[in-house]
Amino acid sequence: MSLNIEHSRDNLADPLDLVEACLESAGWEHQRDEESTLQCIAQSRWGEMGALFASRIEPPALHFTLTLDLKPTRARQQAIAKLVLMANERLWLGHFDYWIEDGVMLFRHTIPMLDRLEPDPGEIRAVLAAATDAVNMFVPAFNFVIWAGKSPEEAIDAALFETDGEA
Repeated sequence: MSLNIEHSRDNLADPLDLVEACLESAGWEHQRDEESTLQCIAQSRWGEMGALFASRIEPPALHFTLTLDLKPTRARQQAIAKLVLMANERLWLGHFDYWIEDGVMLFRHTIPMLDRLEPDPGEIRAVLAAATDAVNMFVPAFNFVIWAGKSPEEAIDAALFETDGEA
């Protein structure tokens, strides 16, 4: 089996044009700062968070990153790393990353663009929805570990707790 993949980008459409249209439709503030990068502001239940779409030609892909406004302490690094794994098991699209060296928490997803010029608008909307849903659900768990000293298991249980009915 050969991994040599032939592809052509003769009609160099800019996938970020479509991303901009989807962001406008979703009401996300955004701004292009380079030819292949678009920065935006994600609204979550826990406040505004910076996000970025980046388009690559090699390999052809559209990458999305949302930076969580969390400040993990060194003492809680192992617990955060375990919680990231536990949260990722529950995500249907995208994943969380914890960059220990930089102390940064991220939500990321990449859309492969092989043999096409732009993603489907539904893919962009799905990434935006997945990111905000994941942030809304798991930021409290990360904070429970960072600030309340809870175990990853306690934090994930609290984040996933749902009530039935109304009080």
